[in-house]
Amino acid sequence: MILRDLRKSDGPRLYDLLKIGFPEEEALMGSTPEGLAKVTKRVYRWDVQFVLRLARLFGRPIFRFFVIEDGGQIVATTILGFPERAAYISTVMVDSAYRRRGYAQALLEKCRTTARAARRKYLVLNVLRPNAPAIALYERLGYRRLADGGAFLAREATVPVTGGRSEAVRPYRKADARGLAEIARRATPPEVLEVLPVNPSSIRVSGWVDRALESSSSGWVVDRGHGAEAFLSASVGGISTAAHCSEPIIGEGVGPDEVAALVRTAVEWCSARGAPRILARAAFANTRGRAALTGGGFREALTDWTLYREVD
Repeated sequence: MILRDLRKSDGPRLYDLLKIGFPEEEALMGSTPEGLAKVTKRVYRWDVQFVLRLARLFGRPIFRFFVIEDGGQIVATTILGFPERAAYISTVMVDSAYRRRGYAQALLEKCRTTARAARRKYLVLNVLRPNAPAIALYERLGYRRLADGGAFLAREATVPVTGGRSEAVRPYRKADARGLAEIARRATPPEVLEVLPVNPSSIRVSGWVDRALESSSSGWVVDRGHGAEAFLSASVGGISTAAHCSEPIIGEGVGPDEVAALVRTAVEWCSARGAPRILARAAFANTRGRAALTGGGFREALTDWTLYREVD
């Protein structure tokens, strides 16, 4: 067994593992081998690799992509991201022919030691509720539920959106982030904020990772003349055919017409860019955000739990 970082040549095998390991998610996302190959090639450009190594050198890693190689073939993978206080684990998968060999546990331990080196206090991950074997493994390693769960919500981008428009909906500006972060904090349970704090830097439309993945993004707010009171962003491109919407931030005083107009704007933007489906995730505690999505024609497709543990 060799545990190492992803290489440029691993792209085709990675696509096969995604299809095998996450059939429900892949059916919604619609990843393509061509898209994944294009993104992998871009991530391994010299300038992107320079930024990644420089960030790691200064103790501010952006992400790590670990794989396990057995007999010259990639058989397990995971991705580790680095929010402010926690390291976020995603895409933990092991080829079914190589399970029960401790590979998933080895990846999780590598994530733990990497998170500790990056001075993160917590490890966080999401797991689909029906995935009992994975939940049992995580619990055995000390993970426990942080939130009641979340949902992957999906809608067909080609279905017309009901409701009118509103002059209160305008494009997002960086200056909106501070007020929107305060609204999001009020809607988030304290125990979640301890592990995954919400700060103005958390409210953004696009970032370095989006550019590396060649995604196109846009964002909108509801502003009735005294600052942003609601927010939603969308992105298309990257490695999947589906578009993605951010978790909605909806202030207490925003009316249903403005919320409907905000969602309509995002959906029409995605549809105009040829996305067949739109995915979003909203925590169960975010009742106004979930209502905004379901009111805009989104349906609950997959449910998951957010689990966490301390690094040490």
